Amino acid sequence: MKNGTILEYIAGYADSQPDKLAVCELRRSVTYKEYWTNIRKTATALASIGIKKGDHIVIRNLQNIDFLTVFSAIQYIGAVPVPLEKNLGTDRMGEIAGAADAKTIINDECVEHFNFIDIKHLCKTAMELDEYETEFPKAQDRSMLLYTTGTTGVSKGVMIKHINDVAIAENVICGTEMKKDNVEIIPMPLNHSFAVRRYQSNMVNGSTVCLMDGVAFIGVLWKLMDKYRGTALALAPASLNMIFKLSDDRLAAYKDQIDYIQLGSAPLQEHDKQRLIELLPDKRMYNLYGSTEAGCSCILNFNSPDNKNGCVGYPTVNSRVRFIDAAGNITDAATEDNPCQLLWGGDIVMEGYYNAPEMTAETLCDGYVKTNDLAYLDEKGRCILVGRIDDVINFGGNKISPGEVEDCAMDYPHISECAYSSRPDEITGEAPVMLVIPKEGYTREEFEMFLSERLEGYKVPKEIITVTSLPKTFNGKLLRREVKKIIKQIYEGEQI
Repeated sequence: MKNGTILEYIAGYADSQPDKLAVCELRRSVTYKEYWTNIRKTATALASIGIKKGDHIVIRNLQNIDFLTVFSAIQYIGAVPVPLEKNLGTDRMGEIAGAADAKTIINDECVEHFNFIDIKHLCKTAMELDEYETEFPKAQDRSMLLYTTGTTGVSKGVMIKHINDVAIAENVICGTEMKKDNVEIIPMPLNHSFAVRRYQSNMVNGSTVCLMDGVAFIGVLWKLMDKYRGTALALAPASLNMIFKLSDDRLAAYKDQIDYIQLGSAPLQEHDKQRLIELLPDKRMYNLYGSTEAGCSCILNFNSPDNKNGCVGYPTVNSRVRFIDAAGNITDAATEDNPCQLLWGGDIVMEGYYNAPEMTAETLCDGYVKTNDLAYLDEKGRCILVGRIDDVINFGGNKISPGEVEDCAMDYPHISECAYSSRPDEITGEAPVMLVIPKEGYTREEFEMFLSERLEGYKVPKEIITVTSLPKTFNGKLLRREVKKIIKQIYEGEQI
């Protein structure tokens, strides 16, 4: 029988495989039995100081076993954890706590105007207490409140239910063909949906999670791989790039140990993708498509014949796909020549945005999350993205997806990054422009010829401008609105 919460899976494995490692750090680990015992003891400690069902509790992510123990204990009581970034300032933490209607912050320092619980003291004193006994939360109860800024900078509190956690975990397990003896290293921040959902997937699967606080101290990664015999990695593309920079090709030394690598939260650069395939040619490598609002909607093994331009893979087991046309009507007519707006439904879909009914109404449509992507399903059932609704360039009636042109451009060896956008044009409405960060050996003429040989004429940028950097979010996503502003400033200021 399928469980309704991640906690029920942990409790079940504490009985069926008590001595198996659940969560590890470099110098510490807990078995499933120890982990479940610690969660219930910590729940007793929280209840004794007045935390009760329905409370929203802000907790700073310390990227360790204690954080996950307290996070899970909050859920067991029936309260709602609000995990926040480790390096967030106390003022900003207080702002989000206020927006979340939280009265208590679990942290390593006080935040003015809020009840304060020291996380280290809490975990230490909890070990002397009895184990809390209560009913598990229900599948439709709220499991957590995740704050995300996206590319707009506006904070959104995404309300997640326990049923969402389990459905998304099943998507990950089935999509990656996760084995029971999986040992997954997660150096991603656990307040982020990508990381916490990889942790939850392994808990549902009865596998082992190894925690790591980023990859800046790269030696920790190799020690974890050796000590716990890591079989999988969950990485952001920026983390993969840093691994290459700090350790060159050392990943290849684990080719007989690694089962798969999954990447998400930002686009993967083509050169890093190809390098990974060269180092681990026989391994499964997954790029995950989804959002905090509807996690792991699609999954693609990009080291397979399914990898093609724009493909984000097959809809996952608990995902439901829908398309709407320009008038907002549901349609079955989405094709390569007529891509339509993509929506996702099923048990993976969030409850809504906290205290933001208008924003929720804009995003949710009949239980489906509206994306800003234009897409279609091909003859094999793969989801093919054509572009973002706001990003598609209309050049004299020809629609151009920036991503397609950027993917082509990144095959040119003498640029490190690029951004394809547009400027106003009196005749065509828009004229395509590309910003590039050049490398040694770059010439504009050669680059332009390279693109002309591989793209339809109307897709070749009318202007190519060299820059030293491109505007991005903290997790590496290109800020296309800022790119357009840069181009506008260049044309207004220099009259190119």
